Amino acid sequence: MPEASVQGAANERRFETRIEAVRRRFAAKFIARMQVTAADLSRMTGEGSAPANIVASTYRWLHEICGIAATIGFDATGRSARSCDTLLVGPCRARRGLSAEELAQLTELLDVLRRAAQAEMQILDSNRG
Repeated sequence: MPEASVQGAANERRFETRIEAVRRRFAAKFIARMQVTAADLSRMTGEGSAPANIVASTYRWLHEICGIAATIGFDATGRSARSCDTLLVGPCRARRGLSAEELAQLTELLDVLRRAAQAEMQILDSNRG
């Protein structure tokens, strides 16, 4: 029985190591994509395919965040991303840019998302040591 316990502990450590690597990749990609999204905000309004494409790309990214964040321990990040996703789903499906009101709402929601992710990523960094 002790051998099974040792094997179980080793498997648990390997799993935690892999999850930790996934969290770190997620954090690095999140930071880079959040910068791109912030830079794209002003181009998400208006008519035509360019704003619609940016909205669609942003929606897809946020939808991915909703799916993975909570799974890897970023619960608040996932909930905040869901709020952004909910706002963008209509314009994305309609293949249109955002209205001025939607842009203002998205800007606020992205700030909440950024703060949630920052807090959870700081916890990740503090657990590393």
